[in-house]
Amino acid sequence: MRIKNKAIPAVLAVVLLGLWGCTTLSQTYKLGTQAAINKDWKKAVEYFEQASMEHPGNSYYRLALIRAKIQASRIHWAAAQNLAREGNIDEALVEYNKALSYDPQNIRIIEDIRMMEKGEMVPTQREFVPTEPPVKLKTLDKPIDLKFNEASLQSIFIALGKLAGVNMLFDEQYRDKPYTTDLAGMTFEDALNSLCLAAKCFSRVINPGTVIIVPDRPDKRVQYELNVIKTFYLSNINAQDVSTSLATLLRTQFRAPTVFVDKELNAITLRDVPQVVDLADRMLRIWDKPKGEVVIDLEIMEVSRQRLKNLGLDLDTNSVGLGYSGSEASQTGWYSLGGLDFSSLDSFQITLPTAFLQFLETDVDTKKIAQPRLRGVAGQEITYIVGDEVPVPSTTFTPIAAGGYAQQPVVSYDYKNVGIDITLTPTIHTEGDVTLELEVKIKSLGGSGYADLPIISSRHIKNVIRLKNGETNLLAGLLKDEERKTKKGIFGIKNLPLLGDLFSNTDQNIQQTDVIMTITPYIIRSVGISKEEREPLWVNLENQPSSSGGGRPRIEPPPSAEMLERERSEPPSSGPNTVSFVPNNFEVAENREFRMGVNLRSGESLGNFSMNITFDSQILELTSVLEGGIVSQGGENAPFMQNIDNASGSCTLGYSSPDVARGFRGTGRLATLVFKAKAKGEAQLSAVSISANSANGKLITFDSTPARVRVR
Repeated sequence: MRIKNKAIPAVLAVVLLGLWGCTTLSQTYKLGTQAAINKDWKKAVEYFEQASMEHPGNSYYRLALIRAKIQASRIHWAAAQNLAREGNIDEALVEYNKALSYDPQNIRIIEDIRMMEKGEMVPTQREFVPTEPPVKLKTLDKPIDLKFNEASLQSIFIALGKLAGVNMLFDEQYRDKPYTTDLAGMTFEDALNSLCLAAKCFSRVINPGTVIIVPDRPDKRVQYELNVIKTFYLSNINAQDVSTSLATLLRTQFRAPTVFVDKELNAITLRDVPQVVDLADRMLRIWDKPKGEVVIDLEIMEVSRQRLKNLGLDLDTNSVGLGYSGSEASQTGWYSLGGLDFSSLDSFQITLPTAFLQFLETDVDTKKIAQPRLRGVAGQEITYIVGDEVPVPSTTFTPIAAGGYAQQPVVSYDYKNVGIDITLTPTIHTEGDVTLELEVKIKSLGGSGYADLPIISSRHIKNVIRLKNGETNLLAGLLKDEERKTKKGIFGIKNLPLLGDLFSNTDQNIQQTDVIMTITPYIIRSVGISKEEREPLWVNLENQPSSSGGGRPRIEPPPSAEMLERERSEPPSSGPNTVSFVPNNFEVAENREFRMGVNLRSGESLGNFSMNITFDSQILELTSVLEGGIVSQGGENAPFMQNIDNASGSCTLGYSSPDVARGFRGTGRLATLVFKAKAKGEAQLSAVSISANSANGKLITFDSTPARVRVR
């Protein structure tokens, strides 16, 4: 067969177009895309590599190859981490090597391999180093073998010090008592702590060879305790957010730690005794951890099917025209009335509509696929928006001149998002699961409405799902089905049965849209929690009196029923009825909290009692009042009244015995006042307006001794 010369260019053009179509639609690329949809990343990498080799200039193929390699590396990396946690080191190393073969530039994979070889499954943090006191005690390395029976505690302290080569000093308010103990087999520090616990004292190292024994009281703690200031620089948590929680957890019965926050450096500076600072250090190390990170693979497929049917008789126009075309017509289109001849049918023309019989049906299938890969931090919102912004006009009326009527229209445009809007908030669990707070909004144009304004149709779903690492969830069923039917024909005839279908045309438009979405989360960084961090942090172990002198005061247990009964049955000591403050003479640093006890001494059965305490409100601030032992003896519902007025520097205290036949008799604590030192200076606490009655109604008089507080 011969082809004419003129037909050769056309044939070549068809062949070239066919070859160009084959190159743009590479079969290997199609196979790679299908393998990626099926999560077979090994085959996807192989097909994309082949497609890139066949078409080295195609950047789209190279991008698909890079994405497939990263995903394959991530799959093997996650498997290697799970095997390493389970102790399967050999199998984990094989997975690590596979992950590294797909992504050889990933430094984190190399670091994980090194850590696994060293036996470290979680990233190492800075080691906790306890705070060492500035002065350490030096003792003789001699075994302790001391036993005492009803001996003086002070002499026991001295004997222990001589054996260890330590000089033992005693505070002026130390009170001695007999004690029986066996210190055999103990170290010097253990023996010293045991004796201090029995004597209700604590010790303070003065120099390498001297220790002082001090009564365990709040005022003595403030006087002798060593304080340390340390700054903690935080990396992953906000210092302002954790400062309040840290102060609350470290607060004890006697005072709260001093905490300062530096927002610029994201640092916390803490001032307290060494044991409390060390506890804060361990807590902040546990809290200050990097948040987990996830990669979320989304595959969004929008399937749209549109079917059009056009069946029937279609008239090109729906009008019939009649015109005159006699011979008298001039070229200008004007007619002479005298020459018109309406008797001849040849002078008239009629126009009838042209009819077409249509048998048309169209079926269109559309598939759109988007494969975004989103990386985000746990607890933070991730937003993915794809679509268009459609302007929607909005008209307002404003006056032309000031004070006039609002009659001038002003048109503004509000842009509405049309497309797919996805919002995700991931949460990583310690079990390896991921919870996703999911919100999907799908908006599309649904036609035009009033004034040709666009109609936006919306589909919205909001849900919370929990998936395992690498588990895929399918979200489908966001179906939209729309059908429109239009019938056109000759008026009066198109509605006739059977006959009307022959003289009419029917347009039917059926549009179906469905959105299918798959979600697959991958954990690429989890919060590493070591075995030590899962163990409890024991507190108050250092609160026992120790040679460092840095422990907190012990919290005394409430008195037992036997102790209360013994105090009631004991006769009161001789002397007048008194109200006293403990301590009577006190010195405290500025901006520190301290406590002042209010003690009563009554030789008669006290039925009710009230008084007013005055103080300098410019120097001191009374924050709270705690009930004392006298009130607790009366039970849970014992009447106790308190009224704090810092503006005038006064506090009213009142107590009534719940037993009308028997009141309080003896010595005890009515209340504990919690003060804060506001400013430097010297203040005096006084008990005035004292009113008391016995159980039988007799008036009782009390003497009071003021207390002095010096704020430095």
